[in-house]
Amino acid sequence: MLAADRILAEKKVPPGPEFPHNVAAGFRLYRNSITAVCADGTAVPAGSTGTPSALVAIVGVSSAQYDNTGNSSAVPDIDTGGAAWIRKGCWALPFDVAPTWSNVGAPVYAVDDETVTLTENAGTEAAPVNRLQVGTLAGLESDGTPYVLIP
Repeated sequence: MLAADRILAEKKVPPGPEFPHNVAAGFRLYRNSITAVCADGTAVPAGSTGTPSALVAIVGVSSAQYDNTGNSSAVPDIDTGGAAWIRKGCWALPFDVAPTWSNVGAPVYAVDDETVTLTENAGTEAAPVNRLQVGTLAGLESDGTPYVLIP
């Protein structure tokens, strides 16, 4: 899980629709964290546990750091009011295992708010843990950096 804001490389694509979300009580989104929405419409970092309701979808990456933990007053550059804006686009996201060109177009799933994978099920056959789809593998740079399209 992320512990601070991060910089992500981005490929310019036409933006998808973006909607504001309230950050769930007790949670913080870091800038460029992969963000999930709960069934009640609140936003949390992807891969979170103890959420107010079930995680239902990945909505994009956080445009800034949004803190709803109740202890953000000591950090002046964090947005603590209003809705969190979550961006769609094509991002260089870190993978757990490096994809290849043969994976282009494949679904990509969230491991947590920082990392993605090509593997949907993280559990066992007896206890499956289905991950939420982030988007699809759009392509790779010449240096092998993978880009994920989040529609």
